[in-house]
Amino acid sequence: RTTIGELASRHLRTVGPDVSVDEAVRIFREAAVRRVPVVEDDRPVGIVTIGDIAIDRDGGSALADISAADPNT
Repeated sequence: RTTIGELASRHLRTVGPDVSVDEAVRIFREAAVRRVPVVEDDRPVGIVTIGDIAIDRDGGSALADISAADPNT
Protein backbone atom coordinates (compact mmCIF):
# COMPACT_ATOMS: atom_id res chain seq x y z
CA ARG A 1 0.00 0.00 0.00
CA THR A 2 2.91 2.35 -0.61
CA THR A 3 1.97 5.55 -2.43
CA ILE A 4 3.96 7.26 -5.18
CA GLY A 5 4.39 10.26 -2.89
CA GLU A 6 6.32 8.07 -0.47
CA LEU A 7 8.66 6.88 -3.24
CA ALA A 8 9.14 10.16 -5.13
CA SER A 9 12.32 12.18 -4.84
CA ARG A 10 12.05 15.22 -2.61
CA HIS A 11 15.01 17.30 -3.75
CA LEU A 12 14.68 17.65 -7.51
CA ARG A 13 17.29 19.05 -9.82
CA THR A 14 15.72 20.52 -12.94
CA VAL A 15 16.93 22.12 -16.16
CA GLY A 16 15.39 24.51 -18.63
CA PRO A 17 14.97 23.58 -22.29
CA ASP A 18 17.77 25.99 -23.27
CA VAL A 19 20.39 24.50 -20.93
CA SER A 20 23.47 23.16 -22.71
CA VAL A 21 24.17 19.44 -22.80
CA ASP A 22 27.42 20.16 -20.92
CA GLU A 23 25.46 21.78 -18.08
CA ALA A 24 23.03 18.85 -18.01
CA VAL A 25 25.95 16.41 -17.80
CA ARG A 26 27.34 18.40 -14.87
CA ILE A 27 24.00 18.13 -13.07
CA PHE A 28 23.78 14.38 -13.74
CA ARG A 29 27.24 13.91 -12.26
CA GLU A 30 26.80 16.19 -9.25
CA ALA A 31 23.40 14.81 -8.30
CA ALA A 32 24.21 11.20 -9.28
CA VAL A 33 20.88 10.89 -11.09
CA ARG A 34 19.73 9.19 -14.28
CA ARG A 35 16.83 11.51 -15.14
CA VAL A 36 16.27 15.24 -14.80
CA PRO A 37 12.94 17.02 -15.35
CA VAL A 38 12.94 19.79 -17.96
CA VAL A 39 10.92 22.77 -16.71
CA GLU A 40 9.84 25.96 -18.46
CA ASP A 41 7.86 28.72 -16.74
CA ASP A 42 7.48 26.46 -13.66
CA ARG A 43 5.80 23.77 -15.80
CA PRO A 44 7.25 20.38 -16.68
CA VAL A 45 7.88 20.04 -20.40
CA GLY A 46 9.92 16.85 -20.52
CA ILE A 47 12.55 14.58 -19.03
CA VAL A 48 16.16 14.26 -20.12
CA THR A 49 17.95 11.00 -19.34
CA ILE A 50 21.48 9.72 -19.33
CA GLY A 51 20.40 7.64 -22.33
CA ASP A 52 19.49 10.82 -24.21
CA ILE A 53 22.92 12.22 -23.39
CA ALA A 54 24.58 8.97 -24.53
CA ILE A 55 22.77 9.11 -27.88
CA ASP A 56 24.02 12.68 -28.38
CA ARG A 57 27.56 12.25 -27.06
CA ASP A 58 28.47 8.58 -27.50
CA GLY A 59 26.26 7.17 -30.24
CA GLY A 60 28.23 3.91 -30.47
CA SER A 61 27.88 2.99 -26.80
CA ALA A 62 25.69 0.19 -25.50
CA LEU A 63 23.68 2.73 -23.49
CA ALA A 64 23.02 4.78 -26.63
CA ASP A 65 21.98 1.66 -28.56
CA ILE A 66 19.57 0.60 -25.81
CA SER A 67 18.18 4.11 -25.40
CA ALA A 68 17.61 4.59 -29.13
CA ALA A 69 15.95 1.19 -29.67
CA ASP A 70 12.20 0.78 -30.00
CA PRO A 71 10.67 -0.37 -26.71
CA ASN A 72 9.78 -4.01 -26.25
CA THR A 73 6.08 -4.64 -26.57
